[in-house]
Amino acid sequence: MPGATLINGHKRALLIGCPVDALKAPARDLETMKAILDDHRFSCKLVQNATRAQIIYHLESLIAKTNANDAIVVYFSGHGGLVEESREVTANPAVQFLIPYDFSETTEIDFRGITDVELSRYMRRLTDKTENVTLILDCCHAARMARLKATVKRVDPQVYGVVFSHVRKMLQNGMLDRGGHHERNPRLLTIAASARTESAYEQSFGSEQRSVLTEALERVLRRRGADGTLPMVCWRSVMRLVRDRIKATCPQQFPQIEGEDTRFTFSLERASIDGALPLSYDHQKGLLVLQGGELHGVQVEDTYAVLPAREERFDPSRQIAEVNVDLVGPLMSHVSLKDLGHLNRVESHAESGMRAFPRKKIGRLPVAVRCQISSERMNRHIDRSPFLCRAGNNETSPFATITSRHSQIELWSQESGELFLLGCWLVAENEHVDARCVSEVIGRLESMARSRHLLSLARQVEPNPLSQQVSVEVGRVLNGQPDTSGQEKGLSVTEGERIFIKLRNTGRSVVLVSIFEICAGSVMMLTAATPNGRELRPEEEYTFGELDMIFGTLQGSEVDWPESAPKVQGSRLLENIVVVVTPSRLDMDLRCLETGPGAAKGDRGAQELDEPSLSDFISEFGSESTSRIRPETQTFIKFGMRLFSFELNHN
Repeated sequence: MPGATLINGHKRALLIGCPVDALKAPARDLETMKAILDDHRFSCKLVQNATRAQIIYHLESLIAKTNANDAIVVYFSGHGGLVEESREVTANPAVQFLIPYDFSETTEIDFRGITDVELSRYMRRLTDKTENVTLILDCCHAARMARLKATVKRVDPQVYGVVFSHVRKMLQNGMLDRGGHHERNPRLLTIAASARTESAYEQSFGSEQRSVLTEALERVLRRRGADGTLPMVCWRSVMRLVRDRIKATCPQQFPQIEGEDTRFTFSLERASIDGALPLSYDHQKGLLVLQGGELHGVQVEDTYAVLPAREERFDPSRQIAEVNVDLVGPLMSHVSLKDLGHLNRVESHAESGMRAFPRKKIGRLPVAVRCQISSERMNRHIDRSPFLCRAGNNETSPFATITSRHSQIELWSQESGELFLLGCWLVAENEHVDARCVSEVIGRLESMARSRHLLSLARQVEPNPLSQQVSVEVGRVLNGQPDTSGQEKGLSVTEGERIFIKLRNTGRSVVLVSIFEICAGSVMMLTAATPNGRELRPEEEYTFGELDMIFGTLQGSEVDWPESAPKVQGSRLLENIVVVVTPSRLDMDLRCLETGPGAAKGDRGAQELDEPSLSDFISEFGSESTSRIRPETQTFIKFGMRLFSFELNHN
């Protein structure tokens, strides 16, 4: 069947169902996904009871048909497995795999599963042809096969040997390349039913047995607006609603999303929700809770505009109310309505969700406009920014300075007493600065302001048990080996060199770690494929830059000069690595700390992405910080931070 047209491209979907070991839901799941995708005008190929050979055949066929402007969806419903040599931390990594219909025919020389390494390779080949690829895995990727209503506590090491031997053989035969893993593919948007160490479920919904994730996706993605059309909604909003649904139907399951989640569904266009945070309302207690706190830069007396959760950009005509921040915790804050007359509006939107956009921030950073070209225009935009303010005439150390020289606008940042050139814009001969240029300058300044907050917080947060139990080591990679020599005066890296970041959990409890890069006034999450944190067990190590997931080869991550920063011979920048440490198993996503599209642009984070925003965590909480929120029933949630800085030099 020919694919549906998509602006000189097509929309194609491959839907795979494998009802093994008494699973009943996959057949119904495939029909559900087909209905969802029919609404979005996809041409769907359904493969029920799919064997390993059939899955590979249809993936190859899909790749062969795919062109640059196509939109692609690959969906799998069934079992997923994970094998490792033991429950102890070992040198050999765990291997995940999908379980096709003929998996029971596996022998020592004929493995019938689809390993994550293989799947990643197919996804990479798809995204090499089109950037619009969505992968949906409604299966367990865990040792606990919850869909079997049983727990597999330990997998036979011989099974691990069979899987590992299979991957090794494919590498030796040239059927796989090293290091191609879907968690390191920045162009791929992946939705998974559960985290690697957790479970996915199917259960009864009325008279039907259905998979929990797919049922929730149907409720969200088929919801139409008042005019009967499907609204444009980004994946971040979709997953917030999906998780809300699953909290009601199967609270022990927590689905994951990996990749650029500000993309609209099945599209490459992105929502404009930087700085926006979810807002929830507790009817019984009459509390408005902003799902962002100290870590997000929220401060007492900040002002936010409240819009329906489906709004993907600030639109004054859609505003429900305005709120002020009263109390700030580390991860969440209490807010109050500026006008109590708007309470009915808030209550009417509480169930469907709300999103808060920053309108006025306390502690706005001063910007000095020291140019003759369009200075008043720049100042007017600065006055309207929630993150910026004009520097006073006597301000000697503004956060940033805008100057003009040789028919160009220059943007300078002041860090640690030094000035760094972060942007240049050419000006027309008539010295007219167009609206696009002004918008770009202000956008860059706001990104710088938000990144400066995270950096300042990392420098100010006092060491606590969480941060102290994670060691951080950063260095170059030379000939496949780590090199930390010559750092007596600090690490200095030249553009094009490769670095590694090694984290080790030296404590006795499991923690979650997230790595951020702050450079040229921008924050990017390096561990973007595990947006709610990468799990580190006691004594476990994780190395960013270790691209070969099977053999652990240290390749390093190449350091590029930021695209936004001018390249001037001999210029340099300060680069900062921030590690955020949180307790294990919190339903939170730190991507809202990013200040731009991040890895989607193909820079450092795109070269390695590991495995949803603090914004999805809606339990009550307390804090050990100076601003405290202490509800009667509480779980104390805190975070730790580690900071490593180095100098980046341009060739």
